[in-house]
Amino acid sequence: MSQLVGIYAIAALSIREAVRQRLWLPFAAGAGLLMAIGLRLGAVDDSAKLKLAVVGITAVIGFVTVLLSILVAAGQVRRDLDARVAYLLFAKPLSRWAYVVGRWLGVMGILTAGMLALAVVGTLVMSTVFPALPQMRDVHKVVAWEEVSPLGEPITITDDSSRRMLSGQPGGGIRWTIAGLPTEGPQDGLELLVRVQVRGVGDQMALEESLVSVTAAPGKGGQRLLSLDPASPYGFGTDGAKPGPGQVVLRHRDSSRNDMVQDFARLRLTPDVIAPDGTTIIQITRLDSRSTLVLTRNATVLVARPGGGFLLNLVRGGLVLMASAGLLAAGTLLVATVSNIGVTLLAGLTMFFAGNALWTIQDTLAYEKLSAPVARLLQLAQVLLPDFDRFSVAANLAASQSIPWTAVGAAWMYFGLYAVVFLVLAWFSLARKEL
Repeated sequence: MSQLVGIYAIAALSIREAVRQRLWLPFAAGAGLLMAIGLRLGAVDDSAKLKLAVVGITAVIGFVTVLLSILVAAGQVRRDLDARVAYLLFAKPLSRWAYVVGRWLGVMGILTAGMLALAVVGTLVMSTVFPALPQMRDVHKVVAWEEVSPLGEPITITDDSSRRMLSGQPGGGIRWTIAGLPTEGPQDGLELLVRVQVRGVGDQMALEESLVSVTAAPGKGGQRLLSLDPASPYGFGTDGAKPGPGQVVLRHRDSSRNDMVQDFARLRLTPDVIAPDGTTIIQITRLDSRSTLVLTRNATVLVARPGGGFLLNLVRGGLVLMASAGLLAAGTLLVATVSNIGVTLLAGLTMFFAGNALWTIQDTLAYEKLSAPVARLLQLAQVLLPDFDRFSVAANLAASQSIPWTAVGAAWMYFGLYAVVFLVLAWFSLARKEL
């Protein structure tokens, strides 16, 4: 119990010190920047402006939380050690472990409050600038897929293959099995989102659309044609004419086109094609010989459901960013126990920028001829450095894809492991000091 009391006391002290030192000013500046972004957005169309606004909000939240996570914990710990305040603190019944955890929790409390304030301000700015906030969607992903020949014969796709190409004689297709669907969904059905890459054949290389049929069934047999949602951004003919029953005109969309509102053809998945166990089988069949389709396992076919309000998803995205900020706070707290403030800030910034540049290490290992010691050093760095690009919050929010609580938990599991290691090392460092 005394340990918990000590942790609470140090955390509360950290928050009071931050308020006295006016560390809320960066959050106020961030809120002002969000308002300025909202007033001066410039893009081709409203959809692009909306994406820019979402990316701007997440960028401001990320920048302020990263900056303060590096500065606050390091400054408070170094002040205690340099001004001999630690002598007074540890002379009382306060353990070094309670001090370390309390300082870290105090910093996280400050950052969490600021993140929530910025999320609210950003949402208010967007609701003022735009007629409607983004409609967030959660998706059911694929659990299995297989190819179907033009003669209807199933062709197994190996587990390590994530892309498939359909060309040649029309009539071939791909089947996706999707699980976890609600068996008692809305009467008008769920949203089925479809996106493919389209390439021409021979003289038609510039072709960017293909005619397909999309069917669904609760089992292998009895496939039923699905109809286009009237609100679909595309799927009709180039002249706006509606194709035949069950036919869809798919336009070229590569992996960079991931906006769930603009870049997917929308169809209705009715309850009668969902099995009692919540599974369904979606099949795309190629109907013309002029095009080649490139389809992927996890991104061509998605079943979407409402993913909650924008503010809720923005807060969950902020909590993912908070997980990485917690790692930085723990890392700088550790360095602050053994070195001065300048070295501590440099260490925090180095960790952050190195963790955002792991792709350069991967490219170097893949394409450069390196000596054995350098290669081993880079391989070790690739394993030990935290990957700050692991969770793409801004990209998902800009694409109208929800941030589930599972993503928040995964982020805290990943970054939290590093944070725990740093906090233990910080405790050990303080335990070795003569205080």
